[in-house]
Amino acid sequence: MRKGLTLIELLVVVFLVGILIALLLPAVQNVREGAAITQSLNNLRQIALGLHHLGGANRGRLPGMVWWDRSFRGNTFIELLPYLERREAYDSHTNPQAANSGLALQIPVFVNPLDRSYGAGNPGIFPAVAPERLSVSSYALNAQFFAFYPRMASITDGTSQTVWLTEHYAWNCNGTSFVYSIGPASPWRPMQPATFAHGGPIAGRPTPADFFPITAGNPPQSSATDGRTFQLAPRIDDCDPRLPNASSPRGLQIALADGSARLISSSISPQFFWALVTPNGGEVVNLD
Repeated sequence: MRKGLTLIELLVVVFLVGILIALLLPAVQNVREGAAITQSLNNLRQIALGLHHLGGANRGRLPGMVWWDRSFRGNTFIELLPYLERREAYDSHTNPQAANSGLALQIPVFVNPLDRSYGAGNPGIFPAVAPERLSVSSYALNAQFFAFYPRMASITDGTSQTVWLTEHYAWNCNGTSFVYSIGPASPWRPMQPATFAHGGPIAGRPTPADFFPITAGNPPQSSATDGRTFQLAPRIDDCDPRLPNASSPRGLQIALADGSARLISSSISPQFFWALVTPNGGEVVNLD
């Protein structure tokens, strides 16, 4: 009667267990990533539907652009908070006493669970000084629509053909933070408003050097200033703050003006992508 395993048999068992773990780990990671994408797309749907409710309460007009030096009333993200059941956060941002304290809250619905920039280090010049005084968002508003207090009726291309929000690394994109609120005592650091496609016909205010759509021709077609669309899961140091940043190799998460959210592939053509960014360029696109 055998009393135990030989050394060779034990090594074979360990080897087989290692192979099984190596085979199962990617599957587990894939399931976890899929669940995180589902949660993030739900965040985008909530934000888009909240914007519809906000516009409906203001006769079809939405608040102004997100400016890091104009942090409180009139800011799209902050005016949206009561429609996301975050009245206490809205009061904290708009109350003068709270504002003077530099208080800035992180809102869970504005955080993409796959956003690798959280925990990637403080991008500021003074890394030990009060990073909690910045409110950042993993989702960037389409500046081509949200500039200058837009109306829903100005989306002449159709709500199902116009992007409202995309993913963006929030806290640290190659040293840049994407901010929708900032306390007055916060440290100086590279910052941009939580927007994308900022430039072109909306120039005239302080604007980042984003890539933006250029529309021409008959029938009209749109392209970007350098032909690119978005980055696919870049490393923090390779992140380009001028473009949307997808958090997963599966594609870029977007929210459309009709309240839907979806994932678009990196194989999308620049003409198709930038046509979705223009709210009234006259291009015809079909995501289905």
